Amino acid sequence: MNAFKVLKTLTLALLVTVAFTACDEDSDNPITTDPEVAAPTNLEAGSADGAVFLSWTPSVDESEENFGTYSISILNLSTNQTLPTPITVGKGVNSVRIDGLSNGIQYAFTVRSVTDLGNESTDFAMIEWSPAVRNDLDADNNLIRVYATTSTSFNSAIDLYNDAGMSEVIPQSGTEFTERGDLFVFASSSSSTLSLRSPAEANNQGLETQFSNASPVDIDDLDDQLASDPPADGSYTLKEITLDNGTVTAGRVYWGRLVRGSDYFYFRLLLKKGSNGRLVQGSGNDRYVEMVVSFQNAPNNPFAKR
Repeated sequence: MNAFKVLKTLTLALLVTVAFTACDEDSDNPITTDPEVAAPTNLEAGSADGAVFLSWTPSVDESEENFGTYSISILNLSTNQTLPTPITVGKGVNSVRIDGLSNGIQYAFTVRSVTDLGNESTDFAMIEWSPAVRNDLDADNNLIRVYATTSTSFNSAIDLYNDAGMSEVIPQSGTEFTERGDLFVFASSSSSTLSLRSPAEANNQGLETQFSNASPVDIDDLDDQLASDPPADGSYTLKEITLDNGTVTAGRVYWGRLVRGSDYFYFRLLLKKGSNGRLVQGSGNDRYVEMVVSFQNAPNNPFAKR
């Protein structure tokens, strides 16, 4: 064999050896990748007592092998401080209740997707919201029941948030009503339609309450009523809300605000569906509505910072 053939053979053998060595090294040290995963979308929120509910549309990348969790960071907008430990929510979960917050304080909630290796998504979903006082019972620890003005036996107005932070049923007459009545249930007769009215519309001219013209939401639990925004400020144009006297499929949520000087105090009312299948319960002169109250005790805070 001449020298050229020997050199050619040795060169081919060296190339084969290098190739096999490279394959061995790749199998021992495989190249790893951690592609970014998309953030969730359509973030919504709702107020609870000392808590906020969040819900979102899952990330389109949840099915990716490297998708890990959702991470929620919380910024206190009053102090501009971020809570020290983000909240982690597992893959396949698209809602969470965040407790340990302060009523009336505005928070910014930011939700990102995170890979198994801890790589957070560049994009994110964000919403600003506040917890709010929740009263399911009145100041006497009874169901919050407000009777129509035709009733002579029962009180027919309410102080939504008294000095003790409770919803208190009060008479629809006299100084007590004039000074702290927030709304009453009006009926012109024992068979007429009922309405929620501002006390300023009563003969003795009480305080002013404004109701939103936003479409009410049919639901049985305020915890389930989430949104991306509260009703717009310009929607609070109504002095009364006429109540449906027919059968309903669920309770109904309405929005309002109290006008106190230059300040507004916002609230949600859930009118409960009665055993008769209606929002209006009872009969004759003694018809009534039963409610749950969510009240923002911080002025000018319509649940979310706009």
